[in-house]
Order: sequence, then C-alpha cells, then structure tokens
Amino acid sequence: MYPIIFKISFVEARSYYLLWASALLIFVFWTRRRAERIWGMDDDAVTSVLLWVYCAGILGSFAASVAEKLPLYLSGELTLEMTLRGLSSGGGMLAGGLVGIWRLWKCKINIEDFAEAAAVPSAALLGVGRIGCLMEGCCEGIGKYCSDAPWWTVHLHYDPAGFYRYPSQLFESLASFGILLLLLAVERMARRIRGERSIAVAFPLFMTLYGLYRFVFDNFREQPAGASGSGELIWLFAVVFGILWLVFSAMRLLRTRGR
Repeated sequence: MYPIIFKISFVEARSYYLLWASALLIFVFWTRRRAERIWGMDDDAVTSVLLWVYCAGILGSFAASVAEKLPLYLSGELTLEMTLRGLSSGGGMLAGGLVGIWRLWKCKINIEDFAEAAAVPSAALLGVGRIGCLMEGCCEGIGKYCSDAPWWTVHLHYDPAGFYRYPSQLFESLASFGILLLLLAVERMARRIRGERSIAVAFPLFMTLYGLYRFVFDNFREQPAGASGSGELIWLFAVVFGILWLVFSAMRLLRTRGR
C-alpha cells in the first residue's frame, strides 16, 4: 500500500500529495516574499502571476503524466486508475513556465527579476517534492537482484525480496538542495556586481544544473515499456537554453563591471 496519512470515506490523503502540495506552497510563498522584499515588485501583481503558475504547474504535471502513460493504457497494460495517478515534474515546469512568462508580460513585470526571485524556491520545491516520490515509490530507479544489499540502494514496498534500486528520488532531492545552496552563494555575488540592473544569473544556472542532472540521471530511472519518452528533449532544451542565457548574462555583467 502507498503511505496514507488518513482516509475518510472515499477521500484519502497520501504523503505523496501532501509533500508535493507543501513543496508548491513553499515555492509560491518564498518566491512572493523574495520578489517583494529583494526586487521590490508589486505584491498584487506577483500574487497574480504565482496563482497562474501554480494552477498551470499542477494541470501541466498531471496532463504530462497521463500523456506518458496513455500508450500503456490504450494497449491494456495499465488501468485507468494507474494512468490517472502521479505527476510529471517536467510537464509541470514547462506549463508553469510558459504561463508564467505570459502572465509576467500581462502584468508588466520584468521577467529576469522574477526568474531570479523564483530560482532558489524552485530548487526547494524539487528537494521537498522528491521526498514524496520516494515515499510513494514512483519515479523509481533501475535495480537488480543482490545477495547483499548495497548501502546506497533502496528496497521499495512493492519490490520482490532481494531486489534493490538506485535511489533516484533521494539523489534528486539531495542534488536539488545542493543546487539551492549554490544558488544562494551565486546570487549574492551577482547582486553585488549587477547592482539594481535586471540581469538573471541564478535562474539560468538552475536551469542548466537541474536540466543536466535530469538529462544524465534519468537514464538510471525505470521507464515503463511503451511509454512515450519526450523527457530527454525537454531537459536537453533546458540545458542549452540555460547555458546560452548564462553566457548572455555574463557578457552583460562584464560590461556592467567595466563601467
């Protein structure tokens, strides 16, 4: 069984959804606080953007998860309940990001400033949310049978005896918290150099590092046979776009420092 916190009639609260909901709330409130206090953005406008991003992120993550499992459902390998279960971080980030850009344009908020405000909370969101994935047993890593359990592996609740997996959820959570700490250090240095100018550094660095992690280590995650595999293209795009954005920002910072 999946970790259930409580169940009333047909309503059940699982740790997976509680942790991901908590992660999203951390992202929303921390981004709002940073946007208002550090970058001086209008509180109502930032709240409007975040509500749109929140809703788009949830819908996008659900829709992408269903789309990935749809071939298995159509072939009869998955039930409707299993097809509708779970979320996709890639789809949520893509949908939330696109809707966020549109809403920032409508609210006349500088995209780079908002992206900087959201960079550290984005890493926190993934760090907390992936702990929920570990408890749920989704997004599981590949594994094999071992006579003795390697110290770095996990054995999930539905695995047969002697089968141990690469802890993809836990390692991604640790990587996200590591990125968070690095971003905090980088944005302090960047703030001293750029002053009041709108030059994004932390967010493109987040895109690059997290996209690179997913592009490499998703190969150690178990992929259901027959499921569509568009994830690698999303993460490759994130890495390339993040690097180009970083180069552009570095050039602007150098010009700023030379003045």
